[in-house]
Amino acid sequence: MLLDTSAIIEVLRHPKTSKEFKLIQKHIGEEELYLLVVQLAELSDWCFAHNLPVRERTEEVKKLANIIPLDEDICLEGSRIKNERRKKGFGSFGLLDGLLLAAARSMGERVLTFDRDFAEEQDCLVLP
Repeated sequence: MLLDTSAIIEVLRHPKTSKEFKLIQKHIGEEELYLLVVQLAELSDWCFAHNLPVRERTEEVKKLANIIPLDEDICLEGSRIKNERRKKGFGSFGLLDGLLLAAARSMGERVLTFDRDFAEEQDCLVLP
């Protein structure tokens, strides 16, 4: 399962005893977890914005999930997905969102997210 950055941030923001953390854990179960390498930049950006230790948080995340690289196919498919989603009315669906979904599909995985822009995609689990 690929974790959207929104899910990663929720894991980092809440203690393991919180309902938010338990909700995420329930959906992950024993699945192998993945992140795109560019999500480290998103996480880093979030850490800088919230005055949190960047290296410490990125190291935590790298212990949770396997980091997968981008390749040309994921890049091309990601931009196609982004444009398709925007045409369907998801105006804030970004290029990174498209890359994440393309990577998940290339691996036969699902995306776990809190981002409503992934709604209506069969291979995305959008948490409330």
